[in-house]
Amino acid sequence: MTYTSFEFFIIYFGATYVLYSILPKKAKWCVLLVSSLFFYFIATRGHIEYILISSIIIWLVGIIIQKFNDAFTEKKKLISKEERKKLKRKYHNYKLSALTVGILINISLLLVLKYANFFGSTINTLFDANLPKFSIVQPLGISFYTLQAISYITDVYRGKYKACKNPLKIALYLSFMLTIIEGPIARYDQLGTQLGEGKNFNFKNLVFGAQLVVWGLFKKVVIADRAADFVNNVFDDAKFNSGIIVLLAILIYTLQLYCDFSGIMDVVIGLGEMMGITLPENFTRPFFAKSINEFWQRWHITLGAFLRDYIFYPISLSKPFMKLSKNARNKFTPYYANLIPTAVALFFVWFANGMWHGAAWKYIVYGLYYYALMMIGLFAEPLSAKVCNRLKIDRKGKGFALFQMIRTFIIVNFGMLIFRADSLKTVGNAVKVIFTNPNFQTLSVGSKNGLGLDILDYIILILGTILILIVGIVQEKGIHIRDRISKLPFAVKFIIYMLSILIVIILGAYGEHYGAVDLLYANF
Repeated sequence: MTYTSFEFFIIYFGATYVLYSILPKKAKWCVLLVSSLFFYFIATRGHIEYILISSIIIWLVGIIIQKFNDAFTEKKKLISKEERKKLKRKYHNYKLSALTVGILINISLLLVLKYANFFGSTINTLFDANLPKFSIVQPLGISFYTLQAISYITDVYRGKYKACKNPLKIALYLSFMLTIIEGPIARYDQLGTQLGEGKNFNFKNLVFGAQLVVWGLFKKVVIADRAADFVNNVFDDAKFNSGIIVLLAILIYTLQLYCDFSGIMDVVIGLGEMMGITLPENFTRPFFAKSINEFWQRWHITLGAFLRDYIFYPISLSKPFMKLSKNARNKFTPYYANLIPTAVALFFVWFANGMWHGAAWKYIVYGLYYYALMMIGLFAEPLSAKVCNRLKIDRKGKGFALFQMIRTFIIVNFGMLIFRADSLKTVGNAVKVIFTNPNFQTLSVGSKNGLGLDILDYIILILGTILILIVGIVQEKGIHIRDRISKLPFAVKFIIYMLSILIVIILGAYGEHYGAVDLLYANF
C-alpha cells in the first residue's frame, strides 16, 4: 500500500475525504480514526496490535502524569514555600518514574521488533556466539510512531499541554493514515489537536492541497521511480566495473531519495491541506545548504527537531554535562569551552540518527560520518576564519556561498553512498573503483547502457531535475509559487493544472517497462 496507488487515492483517501467533508464536526475525527486503523490493518495484513499497545501505554502514562500535575497545582496553594519545594520534588519523582516506564516500554518494543536480529548477529560476530535469528514482522511505521509516542508523554511531563483523556484520539494521533508510513514526525500539539477538532470544507484548501499533491507525484512517480531503475542496476552489481557509472549512480540516487521522500511529503501534506489539516514541513530545499548543520535543518526536519528537543537538550542540560561545561570553561577558551560539551552531546544525537534509519552498521556509520565532519568543521572554525582573513576571502560573498554549497553537496553525496550501499564493504569497493577505474567508455555503450534506462528516460530525468532546481531557486527568493498561480486568470490556471496532471500521467515511470518502487523511507 503506497500513497501513489490508485487504491489509496480512490478507496482510502477519496472515501475518507467525502465523509470527512459532509459529516458534522463532532464526527469528523471518528471518520479519520476508522479510516486510519482500517488503512493500517490492510497495509500491515492485520498486524495492528503493536501500535494499539503503544497508544494505550502513552494514554495511561499521560493520564497518570497529568494527575500528578493537577494534584501539585491544587496542593501548592495551601502550603508554605518550603513545603512546596518538597512536594514539587516528590511529584517530580512520581512523574519522572511514569515517564521513564512509558519511554522504556516504547523503546523496548522498537528494539525488539526492529533491532533484535541486528543485535544478535553483532554478538555472534564479536563473540563467536550462536544466537538464533528470529522471524519478526516489523510493524509498519514503528520508527515514526514511536517517536511521536515519546514526544507526547514527554511534553505532558514538561507541562507543555494537558494529557488527552480520550484513548481513541491518542490512537488516531499515532495511526493517522497520512503520517504513519513516512511521517512527518508531528508533535501532539501540531497534529493531535487538529485531528480532534474537525475542519470544515474549504475550496481554497482543496485547490492548494491538490496543487501540492500533483507536484509531489511529479517528483515521486516521474523522477524518483524512473531513477530507481538506474540506481538498482548499478548497486545490484557489487563488482562496479566503472567508476564514472558509480559516480553517476550516487548522484542519481541522491536525486531519487530526495524526490521520493520529499515528493511523498508533498503528497501527504497536500492531502492534509485538502482536509484543512496542517502537517509540519519536512524539507526546505536542502541542496541550497551551505553546511552539514544547515543541510540537516532542511532535510527530514521533523526527525532533526525530535533529536534536538528530546535527546540533545536533555543531555546537554543534565547535571553531568553542566559540570563538564563548568570544567571546560576553566581550561579552554570560551569558543572551545562551549563546543566541547556540545560535541559530546551531539555524539548521542548522531548515533541515534544512524540507528533510527536502520538495523545495520552502515546506518550507524552514516550518522557518525556526519557527526565527524560537523565536529571537524566546528573545531577548525577559528583556524578557517584566520585563513580566510589572511587570504582576504569574503566569507559573506556569493562566491564563497557557492563554494560552501558545492562542498556540502559533495559531502552529502558521499553520505548517500553509505546510505544506499548494501554494506560497508560495498562502500569500499565503490570508492576503490571511482579512483582506480573511471572507464569513461561505458557511458556510450548502447542506448540503455545495460542500466535500465533509454535516452528518453535520461532526458526526462535531466529536464525534471532542472525544473526542480528552478522551483527551488524561486522559493529560496521567497516567492510563493502557489499563491502566484492562484492569482492567474482562470483559463491560464486551468491549462497549468491540466498540463501538470497529464505530465504525471504520461511520463510517470509505471507499466511494463518499469518495476514497482516502494516508498524508500517506509523501510526505516
